[in-house]
Amino acid sequence: MRLGETRLFRGFTDEITQDIEQLVESATFLSRRKIGGLVAVEREVGLGGIAENGTRVNADLSADLLDTIFWPNSPLHDLGVVVSQGRIAFAGVQFPLAESGELERELGSRHRAAVGMSQDSDAVVIVVSEETGDISIAESGKLFRKLTPEGLRGLLTDLLGGGGGERRPFFRRHSTT
Repeated sequence: MRLGETRLFRGFTDEITQDIEQLVESATFLSRRKIGGLVAVEREVGLGGIAENGTRVNADLSADLLDTIFWPNSPLHDLGVVVSQGRIAFAGVQFPLAESGELERELGSRHRAAVGMSQDSDAVVIVVSEETGDISIAESGKLFRKLTPEGLRGLLTDLLGGGGGERRPFFRRHSTT
């Protein structure tokens, strides 16, 4: 099922690497404090259709802003964030849930939402457990669990193309020239 339209790729490796660092910094902050987080990074398939149920943010991607969004009792902390073209596009987004039988029993709704989003789109979804502080990534319906910050950085670099090598075209940006 496609949640949006395919767009042309325009990648800038340095910007991608900086964005990956912001995502890793935020996930590490949330993990250490056992604050839940859920971030879908748009790739080739736009997430505008699913994100329209959230709150438009349209801000530069920063760890501080992500940390603020997910801070307990903030109005948007329980749902997901959509990152598009290196920007926090939407917050407070209800992601589609994976079927409960597809995940281990101890995993909750954030993990079901991460896997569900990764099944229904080509997004890479970062999830931080508020119970354990564990960092995971969902991609193509698979959940990669208990990642260290270094492991998260490496997997994001591989999946989003921030390593300078020829990878799949993700994390598009609009040219300013």
